[in-house]
Amino acid sequence: MRTAGLLSIWISLIALGGCGDGGGGLSPSGSAPDFPVPPAPPGFHVSDGPTVYDAESLFEYIDGGAPLYLTYGFKSLTQNRYQLGEDPFASVTLDAYNMGSELGAFGIYHSIVPPGAEIRTWGAEGSRSGTVAAAWKGSFFVYGEADDDRPELVEGLEHLMNVAVTSIQGSTALPSVLDVFPRDGLNVGSERYFAADLLGHAFLPGGFTASYEVDGGQVELFFSRLGGVAEAEQALERLRAHEDEWGEVEAEVDNLGDGGFRFMDPGLGSGVFIRGGSVIAGFHGDGNGDVLVSALLTRLAYD
Repeated sequence: MRTAGLLSIWISLIALGGCGDGGGGLSPSGSAPDFPVPPAPPGFHVSDGPTVYDAESLFEYIDGGAPLYLTYGFKSLTQNRYQLGEDPFASVTLDAYNMGSELGAFGIYHSIVPPGAEIRTWGAEGSRSGTVAAAWKGSFFVYGEADDDRPELVEGLEHLMNVAVTSIQGSTALPSVLDVFPRDGLNVGSERYFAADLLGHAFLPGGFTASYEVDGGQVELFFSRLGGVAEAEQALERLRAHEDEWGEVEAEVDNLGDGGFRFMDPGLGSGVFIRGGSVIAGFHGDGNGDVLVSALLTRLAYD
């Protein structure tokens, strides 16, 4: 990724993840913390917290970022700030978000952590880029940030992330729903969960994606479960109408699932949309993913 693009994403991450004016030792939610305060690293002390936010008071902390967290199932946030010595501007802020489920924690982690971050062995998945770190385990998403890049602050950040995530009870495996993706050709770690608007369509109520290498090309496989067969049929027709207007419907498909169509989209490239019972599935990219879609529908045991 270009440096300017990565910097822009991390600026957005900072705005979403923390650094708000939420301290003071008070709990706007009026609730007790549901995440234990990790002990301070050597040379640090807890200077503020625990401060607890609920779904309503979260807007006081991250404002425009709150709706994203709520979409993924946010329940509460416990924040603590750790100061190094006597300098109030030499601190690390640690935010522990209870997302209500491991799927929510997995989803929010991948929604805001950019490519290129250094991988860490914290919980199920973890990473750090400069002064910002993130991880998830069980139903918790943990976000940490140092005030600046002094080595002692970055070391304190890494220490706190490790201790905080280790204290969480829960599996370090990916959510089991991702097991439906075929293994052959899968780019490991590419699975993603979107709580709403899969592929940017408001009529698709969220879903899952994963990328694959197919015959030297790359494709992205996806699926979304609708409320029933009628809803899936309607969604497929809305996808057809979208491609009729903005892309091109190239051919009908009758040998996959319950049928669908091939398309060429200016944003997604070529691909297929298929309905299988109440599921909308398909692929897009620069390869042929028919075999993958067929295997995915079989593994989903769609109805």
